[in-house]
Amino acid sequence: MAIKFTVAIFLLLLMQCQNDDMPYDDTPIDDTSLVGEWLLTESYVSPGGATDWKDVEEGYRYFFDEVGNYERTDFNRSLLETGSYEIKEEELYLYFTTEGEKDTLGYWADFNESKSKLTLSPSYPYICIEGCSYRFDRE
Repeated sequence: MAIKFTVAIFLLLLMQCQNDDMPYDDTPIDDTSLVGEWLLTESYVSPGGATDWKDVEEGYRYFFDEVGNYERTDFNRSLLETGSYEIKEEELYLYFTTEGEKDTLGYWADFNESKSKLTLSPSYPYICIEGCSYRFDRE
């Protein structure tokens, strides 16, 4: 009985840790609006408590083309990674190769209303229990 009670309390506390007040953009992502250059300008990463959007100086960039390829560069446009991408049900999947092995990253993705800001939050293979998102501005 004590174990069930302890597990129930733990689950209740875990559910309370989610930050329902975190601002998300809510315009669904689509292939045509994603095409272009995006610069990381803000991050929202919680180490376990409340947090706010923080400015990112010299963030990395994504370049998405119209045929499903992307590049990630540093702030000075030095190439860090290349691969392909696809959008499935408002999630952005990046496919790339790391040390000869195929790899995938998934993000929940939304635009702001004018589609000038892109917000990405990890969905696969990692998620952030306490909340983390990254906001990119269209260049």
